[in-house]
Amino acid sequence: MSDRHIEMEELVELMSACAGVRTDAATASASTFDELGIDSLGVMGIVAEIERRVGRKLGADAEASPSPVALSTLVNGGVAAPTKGM
Repeated sequence: MSDRHIEMEELVELMSACAGVRTDAATASASTFDELGIDSLGVMGIVAEIERRVGRKLGADAEASPSPVALSTLVNGGVAAPTKGM
């Protein structure tokens, strides 16, 4: 099992690459995927790329995450993704 964590900036990059949604870390931290315009297929793509990067399966809970903060918390083992400068 990998102990690799994900920062909000990295998650924002993945949202752009996998779901075509551009945002910033502060907005992503305060929004749901729905509010950002990311549907379930977009979330699945983001989760698949995170799994590839961290080297472990995240499971169905990751794909059901309602927000970037919830997803990063799951990936980071219960700790929300840090945002640089905050």
